[in-house]
Amino acid sequence: MVSVIGSPAEILYNTSPGGHWILIQTQGKGSNRDGIGTKIKVTGESGLVQYNHVTTAAGYASSSDKRVHFGLGADTRIREIELRWPSGKVQTLHDVPAGQILKVTEP
Repeated sequence: MVSVIGSPAEILYNTSPGGHWILIQTQGKGSNRDGIGTKIKVTGESGLVQYNHVTTAAGYASSSDKRVHFGLGADTRIREIELRWPSGKVQTLHDVPAGQILKVTEP
């Protein structure tokens, strides 16, 4: 859904060919409960590196899913996921399969 101030909302439909993905859901312990602010680095099996962070801020008068989505293209596995929690802790996961909602709890 896309909205513009003073214009009607529009719904866009993605018709691109499918690929692999992972959705990361964080749960903080020393940080805030939802892990908001956690910085995530994903390195796919092909070597492609992507960065994102946990947030619900997504535009004017709206919010988004706190889970973080990464499109992986042809990669079926993730070589490494690095999470930098707001508390300063760093957590690294290795050899993670794609195509899942991965729940990660702060150590």
